[in-house]
Formats: sequence, structure tokens, C-alpha cells
Amino acid sequence: MRTENLRIILILIIGLSIISCKTTKTDNILKAPDTWRKEVLEFPLIFAKSLPYKGEEHIRFAEGWGDIKSREYFSYVFVWILEKNPDLTISKLESDMNVYFTGLMKMGLLTKFKFFKKLPKTKVIFKKSKTSNAHFEGNIEVYDAFFKKEKILLNIKVSEAFCSKINKHIIYFRLSPKKFKDTLWNDLNKVNIEFNCENDL
Repeated sequence: MRTENLRIILILIIGLSIISCKTTKTDNILKAPDTWRKEVLEFPLIFAKSLPYKGEEHIRFAEGWGDIKSREYFSYVFVWILEKNPDLTISKLESDMNVYFTGLMKMGLLTKFKFFKKLPKTKVIFKKSKTSNAHFEGNIEVYDAFFKKEKILLNIKVSEAFCSKINKHIIYFRLSPKKFKDTLWNDLNKVNIEFNCENDL
């Protein structure tokens, strides 16, 4: 009986945590195929509250994002629309993405009722990009608590711009387990905000 009561309490806690995640009715401004699921979150993010930003996160998930057999598995794009310049550096990005993905996967474990599983350490490496369409690139070694239940390696490109149209700082994050030379990155690179934005990347 005590075990069942504990289970109910934990389920309620998880449910309240998910509900308290600041989703917003703001339209998603990322243009992507209609089959790509969309989501908009508000800072502070429930799973990464220590990130010191004000603004929104807009996300578009590739159609096969949640299918481990799909070539689009865990491939998606999100942007941070921030009120202030985040002054990104390699070390700051590595720290932010560590906080972000560690918190995200801890939430994933909770939603799967894996209350006592120890989350493997997230490892993030960035370097300055040599390409013209991204300022930083790197990879994130993270435990996939949602689908594969094992460590995966995500390749990531990050680009930033100031959007004068909305007077906000736009940070693009494009991620996939696929290597940068894979044609899937053509699809990820096409995902951009819907309106013309000066200096948009």
C-alpha cells in the first residue's frame, strides 16, 4: 500500500512539473515541412531553469525524430529568441548545452518512471565553425532517455544573429546524429524563421 501511495505521489509530481513547463500560445516562427512537429517554450525552461535567459524557444522536430529506425531520428531544429545578447563563446555554449541536455534527459527519465537510474554524464564539445552558415559546430554525447535508452552522439551547428524586425537575438541550434556531410543536413539548414530578418542566418 505504501509503495502504491508513493507511486501515485511521484506521478502527481511529474504531472505538475510537465504542466508547469511554460508553454506558450505564441505561433511557432520556424518554417519547416508540415509533417515536422512544432513546440514553443518560454524561459526559464522547466528542465534547465539555471539558464539565465529571457525569451522563447521555438522547436521543429523532423518527422522521424522519435523513431530510432528512421534516418531522421533525433534530428531537429530549435531557436532561442532572446531579449539580450547571450555573448556566446565556446565555453559558454558547452556549459549551456550541458545544462540543457542533462536537464532534458533527467526529465525524460522521470516521465519514463526511471526514478532511481543514474544519468550518464553529458559531454559537449564545440569549436568555431569554418563554414559561412554557422558560427559554432560540435557534438554532444548524451544519454537518450526517451527512445534508445543508451548514449548517442548528436552533431550540432549553432548560428546567431540579431533580428531588427523583432528586436531580438536569434540563436539557431540544428542537431542530428547524422554526420555533417549527410544530405539530411540540407533539410535542417532549410529551417529558418518565417519572415525576412536582417542578418538572419
